[in-house]
Amino acid sequence: MTALGSSTLGALSAQFNLAQAQVLGGGDYRALVCVFLYGGNDAFNMVIPESLAEYNTYADTRRSLAIPRDQLLKLNPTNWQPADYALHPEMSDLRALFDQQKLAVVGNVGTLIQPTTQQDYVNKRVQLPPQLFSHNDQQNYVMSLQATKPQQGWASRMADLMMDANTNPQLSMNISLSGANSLQAGGLMAPYAIGSGGVLDYWSLQPGNPETWSVRRNRAYDALLAKTYSHDFAREFAKVQRRSLDLGVELRAALEQTPAPSTEFNAQSRLAGMLKMVAHMIAARESLGMRRQIFFVGIGDYDTHGDQANRHPLLMRELNHALTSFYNATLELGVSDQVTTFTASDFGRTLTSNGDGTDHGWGSHQLVLGGSVAGGQIVGTMPELAIGSVDDIGEGRIIPTTSVDQYSATLARWYGLDAAGIAQTFPNLVNFNAADLGFMG
Repeated sequence: MTALGSSTLGALSAQFNLAQAQVLGGGDYRALVCVFLYGGNDAFNMVIPESLAEYNTYADTRRSLAIPRDQLLKLNPTNWQPADYALHPEMSDLRALFDQQKLAVVGNVGTLIQPTTQQDYVNKRVQLPPQLFSHNDQQNYVMSLQATKPQQGWASRMADLMMDANTNPQLSMNISLSGANSLQAGGLMAPYAIGSGGVLDYWSLQPGNPETWSVRRNRAYDALLAKTYSHDFAREFAKVQRRSLDLGVELRAALEQTPAPSTEFNAQSRLAGMLKMVAHMIAARESLGMRRQIFFVGIGDYDTHGDQANRHPLLMRELNHALTSFYNATLELGVSDQVTTFTASDFGRTLTSNGDGTDHGWGSHQLVLGGSVAGGQIVGTMPELAIGSVDDIGEGRIIPTTSVDQYSATLARWYGLDAAGIAQTFPNLVNFNAADLGFMG
């Protein structure tokens, strides 16, 4: 009886939120979708110099990892660049979106506390992010922009400041398709995790299942959660479990009642599968009472120390198809101007090869995609890809010229965060001249 009652309450809640959304109107919806490339994407083989002199420098530096010039997909940016650039040959669909001005390249982004030159680094004249070149530390810093613990992710800080934007007080603004992550952690409301197949159920607890054994099991568990506990941890555990189960009922009902986009996604791609579920969640936004959402999608295997010549093209192919399919799904849903997808990663890779791949670097390029993106641009200062250049701190590790604070704050302004909120959310932004990089309309 209790489990069936929860299902009824979830369905009623979904209908109530739908009525509220219809009164408010759905035109103010906006979503950010972070595609995190775990391991450190070799973006210097994703966005590549194409003009002859700069390409020759790139080829001399990268040696066996260099992509033949005649295979590159040349870009024709709307803004002036001192050299010509191209995309990896596996990214033809994204090149087409760049030409349609729906995709922008943000050049040489990385973790910085303040602007840093080669001499600043060598002479230790500036504060640096903690533990450069370490996967865990740099992932946490990219996602939190905080050097000290406890850390709260910048998406979580935004959600705390904007939580009244949504009419559903139970469902978090932050939704993860990849479990726990630092970007969405530490806020007033924990992020909600969902899988590419939908709501993540407990194997032994299936709310709404009418089978006798399931009803009894759920009734027993509901009774445990309803008890009064004297211990703080026990009370909080029961609270989180109750909220998770009730939200699962509500989300499952909303997804079942909302058709998924018919856009084709590659069924063999884990990244595509997660983005397909993000699209389905966006389709259900009104029934869920959501006007602001931040989705996190993480995909691994970008730590290409070995076999990079074979592995990295496959990664670029998957990224190309998954991002393009997701953009097409937003077109189908009529929300392409209201959804912005952006890439992030631990760091870039070294320009030099270790013989079979690359090692941990620093600066990297990122992609931003959506109908509100001021696309067709290469934003920021592109580095010189020569060993020993002023951009190199050694072993081909490139110093970033654009900070993650600047990159993220530009996205946050489009999302609707006001100037005071941006200053509060991005603590290092005050150290940089440009608070808005101009890649969002």
